[in-house]
Amino acid sequence: MHTGQLVIGRYRLVEQIGSGGNGIVWRAIDEELDRPVAIKHALSRDSENGAERISRLRREAKTLAQVNHPNVVTLFDAVADGAEWWLVMEYVPAPDLAAHGTLPPSRVARLGAQLASALEAVHAMGIVHRDIKPSNVLITGDDRAKLGDFGISRVVHADVTLTDSALLTGTPGYVAPEVAGGDEPIPASDVFSLGATLFAAVEGVSPFGPSDNPLVLLRRAAAGDICAPSRAGALAPALSAMLRVDPAKRPTAAEAKRILESIADRTAADTDPPPVPRRRRFGMATASVAVVAVLAIGAWLVFDLTSSSADDTARSGPSPTIGDPRTADPCALIDPAPLARFGDTDVDTDYGNFNRCDVIVQSGDSEVDVQVQLEKGTSGGPPLPIEKVGELSIVREPGDSEGCERMLLLPDRYRIPISAEQNGEGQADFCAMADAAVTSAVEVLSRGQLPRRPTPEPASLINADACALLDANALARFPGVDAIHPEIGFGGWECRWNSTTSPLTLLVRFDRNESLNAHDGRPVQLAGRDAFVEPEGYGDDTCEVSVVHRKYAGEDAEPMDELLLVVVMGAQPPDQLCGLATSLAEPAAAALPRP
Repeated sequence: MHTGQLVIGRYRLVEQIGSGGNGIVWRAIDEELDRPVAIKHALSRDSENGAERISRLRREAKTLAQVNHPNVVTLFDAVADGAEWWLVMEYVPAPDLAAHGTLPPSRVARLGAQLASALEAVHAMGIVHRDIKPSNVLITGDDRAKLGDFGISRVVHADVTLTDSALLTGTPGYVAPEVAGGDEPIPASDVFSLGATLFAAVEGVSPFGPSDNPLVLLRRAAAGDICAPSRAGALAPALSAMLRVDPAKRPTAAEAKRILESIADRTAADTDPPPVPRRRRFGMATASVAVVAVLAIGAWLVFDLTSSSADDTARSGPSPTIGDPRTADPCALIDPAPLARFGDTDVDTDYGNFNRCDVIVQSGDSEVDVQVQLEKGTSGGPPLPIEKVGELSIVREPGDSEGCERMLLLPDRYRIPISAEQNGEGQADFCAMADAAVTSAVEVLSRGQLPRRPTPEPASLINADACALLDANALARFPGVDAIHPEIGFGGWECRWNSTTSPLTLLVRFDRNESLNAHDGRPVQLAGRDAFVEPEGYGDDTCEVSVVHRKYAGEDAEPMDELLLVVVMGAQPPDQLCGLATSLAEPAAAALPRP
């Protein structure tokens, strides 16, 4: 093959514009119609299984040539020139998706809807693409996505795919788990690969994480080791649905198109609806009710599963574990896609302590907070009825008009409270929402260790120890403190001390919220930091001091504060509680790392 070569006396090769393995693509001139085309050297008649591959090439080319879709690179013909076979295609003078770098979620949703529409059309023709990836998506000057290099090319030469070794059909980093495990690609595999392609467009890396080693990516794919999106915003639920490990649970291409179109419409620059207001806590009054309720469940749990029968503890997969608490990602547990049937969903990764993740579900006037937390397990009195799923135990509490709560118990003595609670007015099926979140969490944990969170900012309090912020001299300010036996929370991000001489409790914990102002308490300066003192801020008979550690931009670029909370609880006058809380917050603020 060389510049100027004439293929079948008609197509003049002008310049090489792409290659993958031996599948070289040229820009050529169709001298009969005087138009540019793209022409790809497909295979040689004398290649291994040549006759069989040629038969399949002609059969699939005939089918694909009937697809007339604006988001599909049109196949004009499959032709033989001596012993060589060529594919003649529409020439699209445009860069591929990979060349565009990371893109805003709204644009990715719009392009994704176009590509899903293309898949809907080709799947209807009985064609499976088999190798969707950023380099096989062209983006035209009018921002139109064109999907090329269809499944027929898999009988030809794969683009760094391992196909020729019979190990894989597809590209590591974008191949579906079932295909990485050895199964034949199906339409649901294309949907996964499209989701992986869109994930890479918005996140800058494939959902299997960064690696230059294709075998590492294949191993992650086969294991279903899929990263959670962190930059996708409103696009995250669609990506999570398309990237489900079980192909039967993924949306079809037609369903994916509708989901992506809806997201693109909602996030269009000129028609964006006002964002759902962040759930500003007036202290923690509302949240403390939920905490008390969840702790009430934990207080009655016998967290000892060794007495269960062999049948109860039988499992078919890896043991579910939290792993290192400081790197465990609570947002990996909650898939917003199953909650979408209840309303519009919004994943909030920047609210509360670092062991927490929320999905806000809004339908009409109803706004429900579906919350997942990671906690240390406890033991207590008579056990409540529990369900067993492998090594996991599930406790389901009856719901009421304000919410519904569930609890997962893990064999490594951690627990996961899951709740659905009403924010403001309205009613919803809280227990159905909580159960959907439980199903999602069980599916993730059935694969073994909880996935890791993205690497945090070095200045974040996620790297700090709440118990270490008050030394012996500072704790001496708290009357009758039991300094030797603090109650240490998950990840060391919360620490609680009780008084041995009075019904007082001291709590130090980390938090994230919208940037605070005078509505959040009386402004003060503590150790050179902004702080706010709020009586009843953590509920009745409490005083909360919120110290601003650092400011940062949240998911949607909204201003956020990373906070140190110092709370004193007990039946004392508010001024006494706040005086004590402020005196303890000052040395704790001084001990904070510098952002």
